[in-house]
Amino acid sequence: MSKWLQNLIIITSLLLVSCTTPALPGQSLGKDLNLDLIETVTNTVEVESIFGEVLEVLDAPNLTVSEQRSRTAAVKVRSLLHGGHGSGTYMVAHNRRVVATAAHVVRNESAMAIDGRDGETVVGQVIFVDSENDIAFLVVPEMKSRTAIRYRPRNIYNERLIGVPITYTGFPSHHDLLTIRGYVSSLEHNMVIANMFGWFGSSGSGVYDQSGRFVGVVSAIDVGRYGLNRLPLDSIVWVAPISKIDHEMLEIRIRSALLIGNIKSFPGAAAPRRGGRSD
Repeated sequence: MSKWLQNLIIITSLLLVSCTTPALPGQSLGKDLNLDLIETVTNTVEVESIFGEVLEVLDAPNLTVSEQRSRTAAVKVRSLLHGGHGSGTYMVAHNRRVVATAAHVVRNESAMAIDGRDGETVVGQVIFVDSENDIAFLVVPEMKSRTAIRYRPRNIYNERLIGVPITYTGFPSHHDLLTIRGYVSSLEHNMVIANMFGWFGSSGSGVYDQSGRFVGVVSAIDVGRYGLNRLPLDSIVWVAPISKIDHEMLEIRIRSALLIGNIKSFPGAAAPRRGGRSD
């Protein structure tokens, strides 16, 4: 065989090899791929809590820092006496652990069940209720499955709020831990009107701006009129502003509260049927 023909055969073989997809390393052809041999990379970040503890949490790059903290602090607030649930946010305020929620969620009850994650439930003592502004606070024991967020109220209520991006995490209807985004659209009747999703069960969810400041709590969804019909508008949410409450009285109530015991679990409850506001 001539030398040029040998070279042609070698070149042709190399071209054929380069165009063939090689098998994955360690994979036996004709058998299922062993997923245990594939390395799974999980990105985590270390976050220091307000108590100085270093916690390792999943890195969720699609969420802002404010949204991540809101998700780790969101709790479900349930009645001990009646059916229904609302949402709330686990915080540290004036050196105490508290949960902020809506006044209509706690109604006239003195204690509520606070659900964390993995079946954890504690009892929260209602220590502050502002029915006019629809905001309430409960003192709670330390929760293992939730991370308290620092209480930093955004104490303004003026046109500078219009257009501010906001977020909340709550438990609307039968859903579990939904993070919702939106923005402030208007200020009406001493309330913040937001363009964002809301539904029954999300009442009491803590609403935050991008800097992690506490704007208020979800109070209601709007109700529109079409002829004689009244329709819930789930994209117009009424937020009770934290700037409207008596902050000095809240501090007194938190510091002087006596913490009651905690329990392990309560039976489940359905979302309340609270309608939206109409004005």
